[in-house]
Amino acid sequence: MLHLNNKTIPSNTCDLPDWHHGRPDYSVWIIELGGLEIFHAVQAVREHLSEFLIQPYNRQPHITIFVCGFLTDTARYDDDYSVGQFERHARSLREAAVKPFAVEIGGLNSFASAPFLEVSDPEGGIERLRALFLTDGREISRGIYVPHVTVGLYAAAFPGSVVSERIAAFPGKPCKLSVDRVTFATYRAQEMAGSLTRRHVVVFP
Repeated sequence: MLHLNNKTIPSNTCDLPDWHHGRPDYSVWIIELGGLEIFHAVQAVREHLSEFLIQPYNRQPHITIFVCGFLTDTARYDDDYSVGQFERHARSLREAAVKPFAVEIGGLNSFASAPFLEVSDPEGGIERLRALFLTDGREISRGIYVPHVTVGLYAAAFPGSVVSERIAAFPGKPCKLSVDRVTFATYRAQEMAGSLTRRHVVVFP
């Protein structure tokens, strides 16, 4: 487990015009997790940590594979993702003929800003997808990639020791899932805890 040092980092859910510059949609390639088992697991975590999390949090359970940036017709800023880049990535996915693979959803853990369910990639499927995206594009990322399922965002600067103790007490149950598709999705830049909108799906053969 990653123990939280000092305090959690509260999430800023206010509008951030200096970040989005009027651009409405932020885009990601993800693995959607729509099964009931994951839904119930995430709901259980949110209830277990409810006193620490912002409400509401409407983002659907998913594993982020590649953070694209703001979806635009033509790239202007460093964190833009043009329609042309999307089309190249979608074509690369189809041509690569990625095979279905398994992932394992594990125990509860936390970053400083958000609790999450751990994800392991025993067959290397996530790693292969990321390598494909990185051959034709730069990821908008602030650190080392860690596959995970975010379950919420912290509402305030809580003592790390208190949150870590609560996380350790969660009776998680690992599960294994088969992945047979990847989804291109966006969320509204003015809604940091808003829902994802599915834009395109590539189904593995």
